[in-house]
Amino acid sequence: GMKFPAALSKSGATTILSYGALMSEPSARLTFPALTNFRLVRVKHLRRVFAHPHTFLISQSTIDPSDPSLRIGSLSAEIVTDESKNDIGFTVAAFEVYLDDEQRAAYVSREIVYNIVTWPFYEMKDGQGPTDATEPSGHGVICLASTDDKLPPEVALYRQRLQLLGMSIWHWSHSSGLLPADIYLRHCLLAVEKAGSEAKRSFREETYLADRKTTIAEYLAMDNNEVIVMDARPPKAFTTRFNG
Repeated sequence: GMKFPAALSKSGATTILSYGALMSEPSARLTFPALTNFRLVRVKHLRRVFAHPHTFLISQSTIDPSDPSLRIGSLSAEIVTDESKNDIGFTVAAFEVYLDDEQRAAYVSREIVYNIVTWPFYEMKDGQGPTDATEPSGHGVICLASTDDKLPPEVALYRQRLQLLGMSIWHWSHSSGLLPADIYLRHCLLAVEKAGSEAKRSFREETYLADRKTTIAEYLAMDNNEVIVMDARPPKAFTTRFNG
C-alpha cells in the first residue's frame, strides 16, 4: 500500500494542528466528521505565511497562475531558526482523530505539496493568546513548507505548468509580490471569525505575506483589499467548502 509520512503512521488518536481554513470547528468537521476535543493552542518557532501558489485552486482552473496580480497564494508554515525571532509563533486549532489508511491517504493527497511532520504545541493561558509555557502539552501533525525537489510525482503537472510561466511551487522570493488568492483568504477569514477573537487576532496579526513583513491585518487595510477579498465568491461547486 501507500507509504505514509511517519507523522501519520501512529496507531491510536492523532492530533491534527490546523492554521488556516480548518481553524473553525464546522470547517474542520467537513473534512474530519468524527473529530473530538476541538480547541485552540499555540505553536512556536514557525511563521504562518502566504508563500506558495494554491495548487488545488489552480488545478480546478478557479485561479490562473498567469494572472499578473499574483493573487494566487496559499498558506503554509515555515520553520524559523533565527534566534532573534525566538518568540515567533501563532494560534492553531487542535483536535483528535482516529485515522484509518483510507483517511491517511486522503490527508496526504489533500496536503500533497507539504512536508507533513509532527510539531509540539502549547496550551494557552485561559485559551487566550500566547503562552509562557516552556513544556509542550502535546505533539500534533502539521503541514510545513517543503521544497520542489521533495514533491511527489502526482504534482508534476502543476509543477510543469508553473515552470512554463517561470514559477515554482516552493521557491518564490520574498520580493516576488505573491499575494493570497482572494477566495482562499476569504475562506480563512470567515473560519477564524467563527473560531473566536483569539483565532481572529492571531490570523490577522501573526500571518504574513510572502515578503515576511506585511501582516494580513496590514494587507487588508491597504488599497481596499478587505472589501475585494470579502466580496470574492468561490465557484458554485465549492460554496460549502470555501465558506469558513
